[in-house]
Order: sequence, then C-alpha cells, then structure tokens
Amino acid sequence: MSLGSHRPSPTPRPDRALWSKLRPQVEELGERVVPNATPPLQVLAMDIARDVNAVQADLQSVQGALASSTSTAVKTDLTTLQTALTKVVTDLSTGASSAATDLGALASAQTQLATDLGTAISPTLNRQLRALRRDVTDLSGDVARVGQALGGELREVQMDAQALAAALGTGTSATVTADLTALNNDLAKVAADFTAGTPATADLNTLVAAENTLAKDLGNRLSSTVRRDLNELREDTRDLSRFLTQTTAAVNRTVADIQRDVHVLSVMLASNTNATVTTDLSAFGTALAAVSADLSGNVSATTLAADVSAAMTARAKLSTDLGSNVTAGVLHRLNDVSADLMELAILLAAMKT
Repeated sequence: MSLGSHRPSPTPRPDRALWSKLRPQVEELGERVVPNATPPLQVLAMDIARDVNAVQADLQSVQGALASSTSTAVKTDLTTLQTALTKVVTDLSTGASSAATDLGALASAQTQLATDLGTAISPTLNRQLRALRRDVTDLSGDVARVGQALGGELREVQMDAQALAAALGTGTSATVTADLTALNNDLAKVAADFTAGTPATADLNTLVAAENTLAKDLGNRLSSTVRRDLNELREDTRDLSRFLTQTTAAVNRTVADIQRDVHVLSVMLASNTNATVTTDLSAFGTALAAVSADLSGNVSATTLAADVSAAMTARAKLSTDLGSNVTAGVLHRLNDVSADLMELAILLAAMKT
C-alpha cells in the first residue's frame, strides 16, 4: 500500500488553485477527438467531502437565523432538510445507491423552505439561503459525476466491441470468430466484476490479452473501419484499466492518510487518562486494520463497505467521548479523519457500476 502526501483539513469551499489546474484536456481516441473534462476521481471525492461540510454549515446558519420562527411550515421544512441531509451523508458514507434520490429530496426540501419563507426576509437570511442552494447544487453535481465515471469508461469499451463485431461482419475466419467470442466473454466478466464490486484487475488483463490475440489474428490487411474500431477498443480498454489503477492508488493513499492521522491522534492523546478514550482509540485502530486487510485481500464489496462503516462509527464514538474540550490540533486530526473516511467510501463506491 503506497503512502500519499498528507492533505490539509477540508475547507468549506474548493481550492481554486487546485481546480484551475484541471482544465478540460483534449483526448484523442483513434479517429475521435473529444474533450476529457472529468477531474481526477480523488479530487472529486475531496470536493464532495468539502461540499458536505459546506451544506452542513449552511444549514446550521439557516437554523440559527430561524430559531425564533413561529411558523409551523418553516419548522417542518427545517426538520425535513436536516433529515434529508442526514440521509445523504449516510448514503455517501456507505456507498448506498440511494444517494441521487436523497439528494433530490434535499434539493426539494431546500426549495420548499425558500417558498414557505417568501420574499420578506432579511438580507442575511437571503444570503444564507442562496449559499445553501448553491452548495446543494454543487454536491449533487459532483456526486453525479463520480457515479458516471466508471460506467462511462465501461460503456465505451462495450460500444467499441459491438462496433468492431459489426465492422467485421459474418465473413471472418473461424479463428477470428473464436477470438471475438472470447473477447466478449472476457468483457462480460469485467462488467460483472464492476457490478459486484469485486476486484477486476485479473479479468481486465485477460481482456487485454484477448484483444492482442484478435489483433494478431486479424493481421495488417484491414479496412479503415475495422482498423479504427480495433484501435478504439484497445485504447478505451487501456483507459478503463488506467481508471481502475488510479482509483486503487487513490484508495491506498487515503487509507494511508487515515492511518497516519490516527497514529498522530494516539500520540496527542497519550496523556489522556480517560479509559473510554483509550478504548476508543484501540477500537478505531482495529477497525482501520480490518479495512486495510480487506483492501489487500479478495473480499466482497459488502464486507469492505461494512468495515469502512465500522471505522466511521469508531471515529464518531471517539469524537463524542472526547467532547468539546479538545485542543485545536486534536480537532484538526479528527476533521481530517472524518473527511478522509468519506472520501474512501466515495472512491470505493466509484469502483462499482
């Protein structure tokens, strides 16, 4: 497991300098030239964690501003908003497929609150509502982009395979026909791996080998259409493999960051004589060790998600038992761990279709 550089604590809004480096790049695939505007997946995961923090802060501000409101409708709207946000955070923390639905409910609850408040509100509350609407929109957009990342890469390969088979037609040799059958079977295994959330590296490597065999058996005397479709298939398969490799590396870096933060927390809290806190730190370390073992082994996505959830629960208990009387350094590490655990859950969910 590779160690990544430590990231600073999440801030309410994304780092403009970081995002300015992520301008759309032109990606040439065979005879196609298309803009590849998707930011690196880990940056998206980090931004989602920031978005969540921002929405939580926005809602707290709105709740504070409306604490004295006597409107039953407004009180109901605030409760609905808080419930919807809690569901979204749970979805993102567990990789649940209901995130999009719950984000829609969160947006609807925000709109309903604005409607029930009307236009006769203070400038401060108006700004707070705008900030809430903006951050909910940002969060929804980023979550959608993460959800589309792997599916988009896989669909490209599947469409390429279909196009190549159509271009070759039925007048091919028995050897090429067998190659195409093997290739499609291997591609189906890769798709099944991603659906189940099981490791796909071995099946991806087999798919690449099948493509190489097909290319060899086809030879060099190809029509321009077949040559283009074959090149696009091989290029998009490499992109899919690269996506998996980069996401796996991001997962490993995030786990390493969490482990480092927990170690630093243990040092910071070494003088704490509270037996409950000591037990919490030990439980947190055990939970992280289970996650690390899952990543090194061949466990199901369900088992891994459960262990990540257990680590989040252990972190939350540690924070609760420490209370509010903690140093800025301890709070900084706790916030880092919280953000990294959510990023980890998002990255793991992104490796499933």
